[in-house]
Amino acid sequence: MKSYLEILSPERGRDLASFYIYLPASKDGAYYTRYRFMYEVNPKKPELTYENGCNDAANRRFYRIRTADLVRREGETFKTVYRVLSGGEIGFAIKEEGAGDFVGGFHGDELLSSVSLTVDGREMSLDKPYFGAFETFSFFEESYICRCNTPDENIIRHVQTYTREGDRLLLDQNIEWIADARKLHSGFAPMLTAQRVNPDKTDEILSDTVAFYSAKDELLATFDTTAFGNGQDGGYHQAGKATRARAWGKSGLSMEAGYVVRDGSIPDEQISAKLWIRGSDNKAYFEITGGTAPKKGTAWRSDVFYRVTYQPK
Repeated sequence: MKSYLEILSPERGRDLASFYIYLPASKDGAYYTRYRFMYEVNPKKPELTYENGCNDAANRRFYRIRTADLVRREGETFKTVYRVLSGGEIGFAIKEEGAGDFVGGFHGDELLSSVSLTVDGREMSLDKPYFGAFETFSFFEESYICRCNTPDENIIRHVQTYTREGDRLLLDQNIEWIADARKLHSGFAPMLTAQRVNPDKTDEILSDTVAFYSAKDELLATFDTTAFGNGQDGGYHQAGKATRARAWGKSGLSMEAGYVVRDGSIPDEQISAKLWIRGSDNKAYFEITGGTAPKKGTAWRSDVFYRVTYQPK
């Protein structure tokens, strides 16, 4: 079954463009998941300090997945059916103790150093519009993450390579500490921002059940979020040492994310998971730091996947 790449035009004043990857979401080939790889650029804010700036995405220039939609193919065009992943961070973010904010991804303090997009062996230009089908793709991104609101103190080299396997979007994620960390408050990689309600029709429930599984694929916890509608916060719920989560509902949607640790690089005692029933989504967090203080040279490596499927009602 075909997959598609769509590169947009760069926004005014920017050197690179955002792009979409379309992967099959239904067995009949009519529905696709459209992942939005957003090129995000925000300037530094000298007034921010290490201790403040909560959710202020300053000092960032990189690509991240910012939302995903279920779309229906109509010829060579696609019509949006549902927003399936909300705009929160789903890749990686960490927070040192005493910091005013997380760093990485949505939270900023991450700057691109190298990027390339290859489709069927051909390197694509990320500054020109394009649309076409593909069999294989690889998106490579290297960036550096600094200490919270401290641009002259890089602490992490972040290397990501996205590929695909059937209906699964794969991520080879490497987190290399290039300086000693302060004790970590928390850190998550990956996450899943599964829409609980349809943002365009807020009385329509898209996912009402979330299940968490261990590395051995054992069911660890199941949560029923039926009681929470739009704008309601159901708080945090612990899910043990889960490494995979799946959210689904009567809508016919299923949304999954998970990871496999490579080479034992993330010790088991650092791993845990939780669900936050947020205002409009059910967000799964996979904790990988365990409150440690990584030393320079520590490297966390994992194979991540995202998968969205749909069975029309």
